[in-house]
Amino acid sequence: MIELLFPVSGFLMKVADDAEDEWGRPLTGMVAGALCGLSSGVLSTADTAAACIFLGIFAGTLISCKIDCPSHVLAAVVFLLVLFFGGVPSLSIPALVACTAGAYIDEYGNDNPRVYEKGRFFRFFFDYRFSLKAVIVILAVISLLGVSDTGFGPATVLFFILFEVAYEIAGRIRI
Repeated sequence: MIELLFPVSGFLMKVADDAEDEWGRPLTGMVAGALCGLSSGVLSTADTAAACIFLGIFAGTLISCKIDCPSHVLAAVVFLLVLFFGGVPSLSIPALVACTAGAYIDEYGNDNPRVYEKGRFFRFFFDYRFSLKAVIVILAVISLLGVSDTGFGPATVLFFILFEVAYEIAGRIRI
């Protein structure tokens, strides 16, 4: 189930964002947002690493003030309701903080002209939101080396890559 919900969540997250921001289709955004909140919420109740990732994305977007349209609000509400009723697995607080920081940095840099004017590297880095990806890889390495049990591993990295591929595919189509 986890391997399916990661890409579904990524796809729906991008559709929810683009439907309102770029396509002018708020109803599509609301449906995709609600389904994204549901899928990422279910993932977060089932897997410690997923909970850190999606709670981190939620917190990072909230702190950066990028929950800024109805589909984002609906996705957040559904996500939080699923967590409230489904429960959250025990979390690694340092991993959650790291994921939140990575998501915040990505949100701050993405579509930020002041960051983009610093060069092509920064545009590429933040267009593809590499901060959170790097955090996830580092957390998996920390677990693999036995330094700390973060709840992350090679499967988490693979599943997040599937999330990202689906997110990018959704960004290249129009529903």
